Amino acid sequence: MKQSKVIQISVFGILFLISLFIWNYMLVGRNNKGVTETSQAIIPLLTVSADGKNINQLHGYQGSVDASLIRDSITPIYENEVKVMLTYAKSDVSVVSYKIYDTDNKTILGNGDTAFHKVKGKKTANIKIKERLENGKTYLMELSVKQNDKTIRYFTRVIYGTSFHLKECLDFAQKFHDAALTEGNTEFISQYLETAEGTTSNNLANVDLKSTQEAVSYATLKPQVESVYPATVKEISENVTSLEMRYILSAENTDGTKQYYQATEYFRVRYAKDRMYLLNYERNMEAYMRYDTIDRSNNRILLGIGSSQKQLISKNGGKKAAFVVQDELWYYDYQKSNMYKVFSFEGEDYRDSRNNYQKHAIQIMKMKNNGDIAFLVYGYMNRGKHEGENGISVYQYTASDQKIEELGFIPTQIQYDMMKNDIKKGAFLSGSEQFYFYLDGAVYQVDLDSGKSKILAKNITDDMTVISENGMLALNQSKNKMKVVDLSTQKTEVITCKDDQVLRPIGFIEKDFIYGVGNKKEVVRNKDGSYMYPLTNVYIRNNKKIVKEYGEDGTYITNTSVDGTTIALTHSKKSGNGYKKINVSYIRYKDKQESKAVLEYGYTGTRLNQLYLAFPDDVYIQTRPNYLSTNVEEQEDEIKIKFAVNDNKYRDAFVYTGGKLSGIYSNLKEAIKVAKQGGGVVVNYHQMYLWEKGVAQNYGKGSNIPMIKAENKDETDIACILMMARSEGIKISYDKIKKMSGSTYDKLFKVFNKRAVNYSDCSIDDLVYAISKGRSFMAQRKNGTYVLVMSYNQTDLRYYDPTNGKSVKANRKKLESEFKQAGSVYYGYAN
Repeated sequence: MKQSKVIQISVFGILFLISLFIWNYMLVGRNNKGVTETSQAIIPLLTVSADGKNINQLHGYQGSVDASLIRDSITPIYENEVKVMLTYAKSDVSVVSYKIYDTDNKTILGNGDTAFHKVKGKKTANIKIKERLENGKTYLMELSVKQNDKTIRYFTRVIYGTSFHLKECLDFAQKFHDAALTEGNTEFISQYLETAEGTTSNNLANVDLKSTQEAVSYATLKPQVESVYPATVKEISENVTSLEMRYILSAENTDGTKQYYQATEYFRVRYAKDRMYLLNYERNMEAYMRYDTIDRSNNRILLGIGSSQKQLISKNGGKKAAFVVQDELWYYDYQKSNMYKVFSFEGEDYRDSRNNYQKHAIQIMKMKNNGDIAFLVYGYMNRGKHEGENGISVYQYTASDQKIEELGFIPTQIQYDMMKNDIKKGAFLSGSEQFYFYLDGAVYQVDLDSGKSKILAKNITDDMTVISENGMLALNQSKNKMKVVDLSTQKTEVITCKDDQVLRPIGFIEKDFIYGVGNKKEVVRNKDGSYMYPLTNVYIRNNKKIVKEYGEDGTYITNTSVDGTTIALTHSKKSGNGYKKINVSYIRYKDKQESKAVLEYGYTGTRLNQLYLAFPDDVYIQTRPNYLSTNVEEQEDEIKIKFAVNDNKYRDAFVYTGGKLSGIYSNLKEAIKVAKQGGGVVVNYHQMYLWEKGVAQNYGKGSNIPMIKAENKDETDIACILMMARSEGIKISYDKIKKMSGSTYDKLFKVFNKRAVNYSDCSIDDLVYAISKGRSFMAQRKNGTYVLVMSYNQTDLRYYDPTNGKSVKANRKKLESEFKQAGSVYYGYAN
């Protein structure tokens, strides 16, 4: 009897498991939520504790990395101690090591090791910094641990001080964050807003101080906080702190299902004894797409709250579509009614901060009519075989078997923030697995099969090369010689012009090439060292023949752009030594209407504007798509290539606003203008400060400046360079500078080892920032000589004149007027 029962139970158990398998297949196989994932993240996280608050969650790097480019966080140091906590670590991690680098990001000032100990179940280390750090000066700190015999490195910038108000600023940001999420706190929120009368805010994706109180308070969305991460401190001074909060939200849809969102809030807060001032506030919010929400009446699929600046490619009259939402690549096949999450680091739990770390991006290179997709994942690799590395992964998705193959991984030292604009300018994969991309002023060709690579061009600027999504490459080989290559077929055409002319590539429409021709004598060199090329004619070329020509006598085309099938031309006339804009004309070329999927907004009362994937009228979206998986195959090997050195980047200015890199400029005046508008900072390539908003005091002076006379009137620039060099402890002679080739700025650039700063055209109000940091600057007078400006107050400047060896105090406004007559030429340096 007992044996019979055992047999019955066994049979029942087997039937139950079979039923469970079939049920699982129906719910998870047919509508499988997610990709076949890359391996789980294993690198632990380091979190800093300062002023009693957990801040700056640091993600670890493996492999080679240029740490000087990392500007994710800054950690205030009190009493030469840094407290860190380690999470997600394996048991063999017992020690954390540190290194402190000087402002050149290379010279090690000190290092040491500290053992972890358990505090409330968490691995904690109190790192004692033995070295004396200068008050208010920023350094680079490297922390490292060993796990499974592999070294994992973490980076943060550190600043020593005793007068920060981090706790107060963090508490205020938390209070504002909580108030926005809680009903009934409109009074607290509204006192900080700068909403103009009549303003309407219809999108929760991006809000700021000028938005309505309704939008800042999430309208009637009523989101719940699923996970919140330690705040990241972006900038800090005695009274002003910039910080970012990142968190995961959820909100119920009308059918009761949950929609998840990732949100970031940026705060710039000024501390005062009587109250706190919110100087800047920005919130960005993006939905994680649900595959199953459709709008039958409007023929579209819901993507959710988010920006419309997303990549979308569709084929077959909109019946196949590939698109990127919240760092996830999706593919929709209308005829099969299938939706595929092709690639994502996220996994099923959106809350894991290692998986949802937003320092990478996906770029679709091309999509075939059959649905095959070539795409890139570039930046920091959150998980998988390349976890913790920075680089470019090239993938091929095959639609017929839902398979993803990694064709190659190329490690790079350049960080995601610096990569993203370059990669967007050009990346192409040919049918023979030749991968072409633009990065850091160079164009590369990589054979993904053999691993061999070559540099096609280097030290190029944006106006010297163009790579199109159709696989067309154009680059200047000289000022009057240009090469155009069809990367799919390797067919090449060389375009030339007369010796007294110049050529400029503009762009492509399909495979037709747009370029311009100008006169060499009319090229203008700007004070920042860049060039402006006024064009007399613009041409469109097809199959080695000119098919269109634009231009008219007496006017010049001073700016050009191509957007889809539209060419924009800015027309100007000569005005003195420059050019004055007249108007902008638009040319539509090969402008054909085609059926395709598009992104559009739809309005609801609870979520305001939401983004939809909308389809042509003959594509009927009536059925919820199935959600199927893809299979990922990653390569073990890496393709290591030799990258070109780009000297141009050391002359650029990098602007950070809202806690992120917002632009790279060759003109410092333009960079400062953008930083002012966004309440940000300007740094050079070495991450040394060139300008900060609201930091300069009412008075300041340079330090350790020796007085050196010029040997003659034509060498005042040499004397000024030498005085600045000696004030920074650089050992160099007058004669050595004199023998250097190049312009005054070129000499300064060499003496300061690429840390020279071209402040030309900037205002004195902005220039005194340098002096407030102890750095003098040189200025050209209307007689052509240079003086060294050493100190300032609200009304006067003091300068040293190397022609007569005198120190002179002069009225600030009058002296600036004289400098303007000389062309507002100013040079300095960073430290």
